[in-house]
Amino acid sequence: MKRSVLIAIIFSLLLAACGDRIAFKQYKTFENTSWNRFDILLFEVPVKAGDYLDFKLALRHHTYFPYDYLDANITFYSPGGEMRTAEYHFKLKDKNGDWKANGMGELWDIELPIRDSLYFSKDGICKVRVENKMTKIETPGIMEVGLIVTQDEE
Repeated sequence: MKRSVLIAIIFSLLLAACGDRIAFKQYKTFENTSWNRFDILLFEVPVKAGDYLDFKLALRHHTYFPYDYLDANITFYSPGGEMRTAEYHFKLKDKNGDWKANGMGELWDIELPIRDSLYFSKDGICKVRVENKMTKIETPGIMEVGLIVTQDEE
């Protein structure tokens, strides 16, 4: 009996470990609940040759965030010396004006897809630069911006 329980526990732990595809997760917190346009965020993601990774921007904002979108420029610097940059216009509300994020009280969390299946040919650090491209110097209502990287499901 004890042996079958032990095997079941080990099997459950192995399944849980296999299901965890997160390769990197880091957040930058803004103490004054506002993201200054000139506060450029830099994330350093360890990668291995042969990796295919999916990247998401994680955003935690307050209900009083005054916009229904977020504009950002995101640049990837691979260990192989390649640079890829793109402008993003993330829609944060649906057509009914409701937040697309998951909410709890006054806080809203959303994961915004940036890049899927980004291939890396060399081991090293992939630097990801996230720049606030909103038109005002301060973007109020943003508490945290993060980067979530997962192994691509091939």
